[in-house]
Amino acid sequence: MKKIIHKVISNPLVSGSMIVFLGTFVGNIFNFLFNFFMTRNLSVSDYGVLASLVSIILLFALAVDSLIPAIVHFTGSYFANKEVRKVAAFFWKLNTFFVAFSLMILFLFVIFGEQLGKFFKVNNTFLLLLVGVIIFFTSVMTLNRGILTGRLSFGYISFLNFFSAALKFVSGVIFVLSGMGLIGGLLAFLVAYVSYYLFSFFPLRFIFQKGARQKTIGIKKVLKYAAPSSIAMMGLTMFITTDIILVKHFYAAKDAGIYAGMSLLGRIIYFFSSPIAIVLFPLVVQRHTRKEAHGSLFFISIALVLISSLCIAIFYYFFPEFSVRVLLKQDEYLVISPILWIFGIFMVIYSVLSITTSYLLSVKKTKVFIPIAAGAVCQVILLWFYHSTFLTVITVSTVTVMIPLCLILVYYWRVHHEASL
Repeated sequence: MKKIIHKVISNPLVSGSMIVFLGTFVGNIFNFLFNFFMTRNLSVSDYGVLASLVSIILLFALAVDSLIPAIVHFTGSYFANKEVRKVAAFFWKLNTFFVAFSLMILFLFVIFGEQLGKFFKVNNTFLLLLVGVIIFFTSVMTLNRGILTGRLSFGYISFLNFFSAALKFVSGVIFVLSGMGLIGGLLAFLVAYVSYYLFSFFPLRFIFQKGARQKTIGIKKVLKYAAPSSIAMMGLTMFITTDIILVKHFYAAKDAGIYAGMSLLGRIIYFFSSPIAIVLFPLVVQRHTRKEAHGSLFFISIALVLISSLCIAIFYYFFPEFSVRVLLKQDEYLVISPILWIFGIFMVIYSVLSITTSYLLSVKKTKVFIPIAAGAVCQVILLWFYHSTFLTVITVSTVTVMIPLCLILVYYWRVHHEASL
């Protein structure tokens, strides 16, 4: 038994996932403490503005994060072949794009600050300028995060997640208690992201070596992979955001809030399984590059995702009211108790789709973007017309996720079958 346990823990997929999960978990504790402090030390209106501005930041961050699979794919291949100079050349080539894109976003916030303030109902244009600066750093640090993942630096990534979240909490407390109010809360995000960006260079010092910029890479090859993989990742993101957005549009504010609470409980399932996808991708990329066997990693990851996600969904089935009372606390949310487990099943299917997509993208099977994009568009169209009850919304979301998953699994079987012939 000890040998079996040691073998499981020593598996790079399991150990890497545990490290990433631990860093994310501890970081989320500090994120919770940050929001807990802000709700009690800012006025209700100021905290509402802060939440709205943070949503804008996260919206841009999610868009840029869709490029991470492409970054991990190429840098992971270079690291596997010990082509460090190519990694450095890749950094400098793409860094120009990320800086230019980030400056363009910042420029838009500077020029159209007043108009954006009216749209988001924020009177202080300085706050929007600050949001633009924060978005700048969230965008440029995406490249560094992708390279660290391709390098399999999971321990350092976990440290950065923990460190930046802790720094945000501490600086936020100091700024707000010193009388800076809402601006102080937003400045805490800037301090955290700037620190993350600067500290991320420590393991990447080799990119500053002499002659690192002289190496050339085929940017067309990068774009050929980045386009479909980015569409696939954006489609996956849409699956778990479209329903919330459209429910908020069609339902009363209180009902939309209740659905958002149910979505929060559902995301706990994905929270436990997402580190597996983060670790799986670069591991498979490196093994695929070295022409080593990697199919076992896929099956192990599927098993880990199903075990973790199904356990939570089953718990929601048997103890729905307990789950709602403990995690959401307010009795208004108890109306979701009968259907909580159904939403849990939706998130189980989504988690399996996410891990399957990550695996196929890691072995250059970029055509997976087609069923994912089609499913995401179908979800939008169907929910626009069919949204009479929460159960209807969940059913539509489940079906539009299940169909792409079935098509992708058939595609995987065909590719695997052909390879074995």
